[in-house]
This record gives sequence, structure tokens and C-alpha cells, in this order.
Amino acid sequence: MSRYLDAATVTPFLVGALAALFLAVVIYQFRIFKLRLEFQQQIKEATKRSVDQSRSTLKGQIAEQMAPVLPGFSYLPADARFLGDPIDYVVFNGRTNLGNNGIGEQELEVVLLEVKHGQSKLTSVQRAIAAAIEEGRVRFEVAQIGEDGIVTTKAPPGGRQKELGL
Repeated sequence: MSRYLDAATVTPFLVGALAALFLAVVIYQFRIFKLRLEFQQQIKEATKRSVDQSRSTLKGQIAEQMAPVLPGFSYLPADARFLGDPIDYVVFNGRTNLGNNGIGEQELEVVLLEVKHGQSKLTSVQRAIAAAIEEGRVRFEVAQIGEDGIVTTKAPPGGRQKELGL
């Protein structure tokens, strides 16, 4: 039994075990250091993407608000009313000149206008709104608040809806 525990065999074993442990700790620390660097790089990249996206979104929002006064806007700015969501503008094309210069009610056109900046695309809700308009699923109603606080909604008398059978 003593032959297994003498100093000549235990010392090299302990030295080898300690060297292996030291090497494992060094490798482990190196991997942790490498993972930390990768993580910090990913955070930097994610932050940059987030800031770039925020800037793009902010530019788009500013462009949406400024659209009526920018060159190429097809309508009079006074005829455009900003909503923002889900559609940017309701344009009452011809409203400014309604009753003036011989322009009558038949010349008034209501346009739902979405302003996009850059490569932006219509959302699914905006596409659904466009489809509803194209398919004629649009109407005008008047909501009347009674003295009792109850709201009743109905079509205006003599409107086009009667002509269409709505």
C-alpha cells in the first residue's frame, strides 16, 4: 500500500492535476472573455440598429406631418386634416374653394391619404381600409347626443345613401 502513496508518485500526479486544473481555468476564462466581447459587440450593433430605426421612424413621422407643405403635395394644405393613425390624412379636396369661384358640392372629394417615407409599406390595417373604400364599404353618418346623454346614429336626410339603398 505504501508504494502507491510515496512522494515520488504523488508529487508528479499533484503537479499534473494542478497544471490541468490551471489550464482548464485559463481556457474557461478565455472563453468567458471571448463571450463577453461578442456580447458587447452584439449590444453595440443592436443599439445602432435601434437608433437607426428610431431615426427613420422619427423622420417618417416628421415627413408625414410636413407633407402638405412639401413640394409635390397634390392638395391644398388647408384641405388636409392630419389623423396619424391608422391613416395619416383625410383630405377634403375642394373644401377651401367650396362655394367660391363657382365650385359646388359636387366638386368636393374626400380622400383618405397615407404618407409613406422611404421604403415603408402599407400596414395590414391600411390595406384593409383601402379595400373597404374600393369596395364601397364607406358611409357618412350623423351621431346625435340627446338631452339624456344617449347617442343615436343615423344617415343624414336626403343623402346619397338613400339613392344607393343604404
